[in-house]
Amino acid sequence: MRDDITNIAIEDYLADLMPPRPHTLAELERSAREHGWPLIGPVEGQFLYLLARSSGAREALEIGTATGYAATWLLRAIAPAGGRLVAIERNPERIALARSYVTHAGYGDHFTIIEGEWFSTLEQMEGPYDLIFLDILRHLQGEREALHALELCVPKLRPGGILIADNVLCNALVLEDDAAPTVRGIQEFNRAIMTHPQLESVIVPLRDGIGICRKRD
Repeated sequence: MRDDITNIAIEDYLADLMPPRPHTLAELERSAREHGWPLIGPVEGQFLYLLARSSGAREALEIGTATGYAATWLLRAIAPAGGRLVAIERNPERIALARSYVTHAGYGDHFTIIEGEWFSTLEQMEGPYDLIFLDILRHLQGEREALHALELCVPKLRPGGILIADNVLCNALVLEDDAAPTVRGIQEFNRAIMTHPQLESVIVPLRDGIGICRKRD
Protein backbone atom coordinates (compact mmCIF):
# COMPACT_ATOMS: atom_id res chain seq x y z
CA MET A 1 0.00 0.00 0.00
CA ARG A 2 1.31 3.42 -0.92
CA ASP A 3 1.30 6.24 1.61
CA ASP A 4 1.16 9.10 -0.87
CA ILE A 5 -1.50 11.70 -0.04
CA THR A 6 -0.64 13.96 -2.98
CA ASN A 7 -1.08 13.18 -6.66
CA ILE A 8 0.63 9.82 -7.28
CA ALA A 9 1.87 10.97 -10.67
CA ILE A 10 3.58 13.93 -8.98
CA GLU A 11 5.13 11.64 -6.37
CA ASP A 12 6.46 9.38 -9.14
CA TYR A 13 7.74 12.41 -11.04
CA LEU A 14 9.67 13.61 -7.98
CA ALA A 15 11.11 10.14 -7.37
CA ASP A 16 12.21 9.87 -11.00
CA LEU A 17 14.09 13.18 -10.67
CA MET A 18 16.22 11.83 -7.84
CA PRO A 19 19.80 11.00 -8.83
CA PRO A 20 21.00 7.41 -8.33
CA ARG A 21 21.42 6.53 -4.67
CA PRO A 22 24.52 4.95 -3.13
CA HIS A 23 24.58 1.17 -3.37
CA THR A 24 23.24 0.47 0.14
CA LEU A 25 20.22 2.75 -0.24
CA ALA A 26 19.48 1.39 -3.72
CA GLU A 27 19.70 -2.17 -2.39
CA LEU A 28 17.35 -1.33 0.47
CA GLU A 29 14.83 0.16 -1.92
CA ARG A 30 14.96 -2.98 -4.07
CA SER A 31 14.59 -5.30 -1.05
CA ALA A 32 11.74 -3.21 0.32
CA ARG A 33 9.82 -3.62 -2.93
CA GLU A 34 10.37 -7.39 -2.81
CA HIS A 35 9.50 -7.89 0.87
CA GLY A 36 6.97 -5.12 1.46
CA TRP A 37 9.13 -3.33 4.02
CA PRO A 38 8.11 0.21 4.97
CA LEU A 39 10.44 2.90 3.59
CA ILE A 40 10.20 6.67 3.60
CA GLY A 41 11.48 6.62 0.01
CA PRO A 42 14.20 8.64 -1.72
CA VAL A 43 12.40 12.00 -1.89
CA GLU A 44 11.66 12.09 1.83
CA GLY A 45 15.11 10.65 2.49
CA GLN A 46 16.69 13.56 0.62
CA PHE A 47 14.41 15.90 2.57
CA LEU A 48 15.67 14.48 5.88
CA TYR A 49 19.25 14.72 4.66
CA LEU A 50 18.85 18.38 3.72
CA LEU A 51 17.16 19.27 7.02
CA ALA A 52 19.93 17.59 9.00
CA ARG A 53 22.69 19.03 6.83
CA SER A 54 21.39 22.60 6.70
CA SER A 55 20.67 22.70 10.45
CA GLY A 56 24.20 21.54 11.28
CA ALA A 57 22.89 18.64 13.36
CA ARG A 58 25.51 16.40 14.97
CA GLU A 59 23.62 14.56 17.71
CA ALA A 60 20.48 12.88 16.38
CA LEU A 61 17.86 10.50 17.76
CA GLU A 62 15.58 8.25 15.71
CA ILE A 63 12.53 6.68 17.35
CA GLY A 64 11.47 3.62 15.36
CA THR A 65 14.23 2.72 12.93
CA ALA A 66 12.74 -0.23 10.97
CA THR A 67 15.19 -1.05 8.15
CA GLY A 68 17.80 1.64 8.77
CA TYR A 69 16.88 3.45 5.53
CA ALA A 70 16.02 6.80 7.13
CA ALA A 71 18.95 6.37 9.50
CA THR A 72 21.31 6.06 6.54
CA TRP A 73 20.00 9.27 5.00
CA LEU A 74 20.46 11.10 8.31
CA LEU A 75 23.93 9.67 8.79
CA ARG A 76 24.94 10.84 5.33
CA ALA A 77 24.35 14.35 6.66
CA ILE A 78 25.80 14.15 10.16
CA ALA A 79 28.55 11.50 10.08
CA PRO A 80 31.05 13.45 7.92
CA ALA A 81 31.13 16.14 10.63
CA GLY A 82 31.67 13.56 13.35
CA GLY A 83 27.99 13.32 14.29
CA ARG A 84 26.23 10.27 15.60
CA LEU A 85 22.74 8.80 15.52
CA VAL A 86 21.10 6.90 18.36
CA ALA A 87 18.06 4.83 17.37
CA ILE A 88 15.35 3.12 19.44
CA GLU A 89 13.68 -0.01 18.05
CA ARG A 90 11.64 -2.71 19.79
CA ASN A 91 11.73 -5.39 17.07
CA PRO A 92 14.90 -7.56 17.24
CA GLU A 93 14.65 -8.57 13.56
CA ARG A 94 14.46 -4.95 12.47
CA ILE A 95 17.39 -4.10 14.73
CA ALA A 96 19.55 -6.70 13.00
CA LEU A 97 18.39 -5.47 9.60
CA ALA A 98 19.06 -1.82 10.38
CA ARG A 99 22.45 -2.50 11.92
CA SER A 100 23.47 -4.56 8.90
CA TYR A 101 22.48 -1.95 6.33
CA VAL A 102 23.90 1.01 8.25
CA THR A 103 27.20 -0.82 8.73
CA HIS A 104 27.26 -1.77 5.06
CA ALA A 105 26.76 1.90 4.19
CA GLY A 106 29.91 2.71 6.17
CA TYR A 107 28.29 4.46 9.13
CA GLY A 108 28.47 1.72 11.76
CA ASP A 109 30.87 3.69 13.97
CA HIS A 110 28.41 6.59 14.10
CA PHE A 111 25.31 4.51 14.83
CA THR A 112 23.96 3.08 18.08
CA ILE A 113 20.69 1.18 18.22
CA ILE A 114 18.94 0.43 21.49
CA GLU A 115 16.48 -2.42 21.79
CA GLY A 116 13.49 -1.54 23.93
CA GLU A 117 9.97 -0.21 24.11
CA TRP A 118 9.83 3.28 22.65
CA PHE A 119 8.43 5.23 25.60
CA SER A 120 10.26 3.55 28.47
CA THR A 121 13.55 3.80 26.56
CA LEU A 122 12.93 7.39 25.53
CA GLU A 123 12.25 8.35 29.12
CA GLN A 124 15.79 7.24 29.99
CA MET A 125 17.47 9.21 27.19
CA GLU A 126 19.15 12.39 28.33
CA GLY A 127 19.95 14.47 25.26
CA PRO A 128 19.99 17.20 24.30
CA TYR A 129 19.68 16.30 20.63
CA ASP A 130 20.04 18.56 17.64
CA LEU A 131 17.51 16.52 15.68
CA ILE A 132 14.87 13.93 16.57
CA PHE A 133 13.13 11.85 13.91
CA LEU A 134 9.87 10.44 15.28
CA ASP A 135 8.66 7.59 13.08
CA ILE A 136 6.21 5.64 15.23
CA LEU A 137 2.96 7.60 15.06
CA ARG A 138 1.12 5.10 12.87
CA HIS A 139 2.15 2.25 15.18
CA LEU A 140 0.68 3.77 18.34
CA GLN A 141 -2.60 2.45 19.68
CA GLY A 142 -4.05 4.70 22.35
CA GLU A 143 -5.43 8.15 21.67
CA ARG A 144 -2.97 9.76 24.11
CA GLU A 145 0.21 8.00 22.98
CA ALA A 146 1.14 10.45 20.21
CA LEU A 147 0.87 13.38 22.62
CA HIS A 148 2.93 11.46 25.14
CA ALA A 149 5.63 10.99 22.50
CA LEU A 150 5.66 14.73 21.89
CA GLU A 151 5.86 15.44 25.62
CA LEU A 152 8.91 13.18 25.86
CA CYS A 153 10.66 14.57 22.78
CA VAL A 154 10.46 18.32 23.34
CA PRO A 155 12.57 18.41 26.54
CA LYS A 156 15.25 16.34 24.82
CA LEU A 157 15.71 18.85 22.00
CA ARG A 158 18.29 21.59 22.37
CA PRO A 159 17.06 25.15 21.75
CA GLY A 160 17.03 25.55 17.99
CA GLY A 161 16.83 21.79 17.55
CA ILE A 162 14.49 20.13 15.06
CA LEU A 163 11.79 17.52 15.62
CA ILE A 164 10.65 15.72 12.47
CA ALA A 165 7.54 13.53 12.68
CA ASP A 166 6.55 11.18 9.88
CA ASN A 167 3.04 10.05 8.81
CA VAL A 168 1.25 13.04 10.32
CA LEU A 169 -1.43 13.01 7.59
CA CYS A 170 -1.98 9.25 7.81
CA ASN A 171 -3.30 8.53 4.30
CA ALA A 172 -5.59 11.57 4.71
CA LEU A 173 -7.44 9.77 7.52
CA VAL A 174 -6.82 12.87 9.69
CA LEU A 175 -9.70 14.46 7.75
CA GLU A 176 -12.21 12.05 9.31
CA ASP A 177 -14.44 13.23 12.14
CA ASP A 178 -14.95 9.75 13.58
CA ALA A 179 -11.44 8.39 13.22
CA ALA A 180 -9.84 5.36 14.84
CA PRO A 181 -7.86 5.91 18.09
CA THR A 182 -4.48 5.92 16.31
CA VAL A 183 -5.67 8.59 13.89
CA ARG A 184 -7.30 10.64 16.67
CA GLY A 185 -3.93 10.59 18.40
CA ILE A 186 -2.24 11.95 15.27
CA GLN A 187 -4.92 14.63 14.96
CA GLU A 188 -4.17 15.70 18.54
CA PHE A 189 -0.44 15.57 17.84
CA ASN A 190 -0.84 17.87 14.84
CA ARG A 191 -2.88 20.39 16.79
CA ALA A 192 -0.33 20.27 19.59
CA ILE A 193 2.75 20.94 17.45
CA MET A 194 1.04 23.89 15.76
CA THR A 195 0.12 25.53 19.08
CA HIS A 196 2.97 24.38 21.33
CA PRO A 197 4.56 27.34 23.17
CA GLN A 198 8.07 25.92 22.70
CA LEU A 199 7.78 25.00 19.04
CA GLU A 200 7.60 26.69 15.64
CA SER A 201 6.05 24.15 13.28
CA VAL A 202 4.80 23.40 9.81
CA ILE A 203 3.25 20.31 8.21
CA VAL A 204 4.42 19.47 4.70
CA PRO A 205 2.20 17.22 2.51
CA LEU A 206 5.09 15.14 1.23
CA ARG A 207 4.42 11.41 0.97
CA ASP A 208 2.30 10.66 4.09
CA GLY A 209 2.82 14.06 5.68
CA ILE A 210 5.84 15.35 7.62
CA GLY A 211 5.66 17.60 10.68
CA ILE A 212 8.71 19.82 11.12
CA CYS A 213 9.16 21.60 14.43
CA ARG A 214 11.92 23.91 15.64
CA LYS A 215 12.37 24.37 19.37
CA ARG A 216 12.40 28.04 20.22
CA ASP A 217 15.66 29.54 21.51
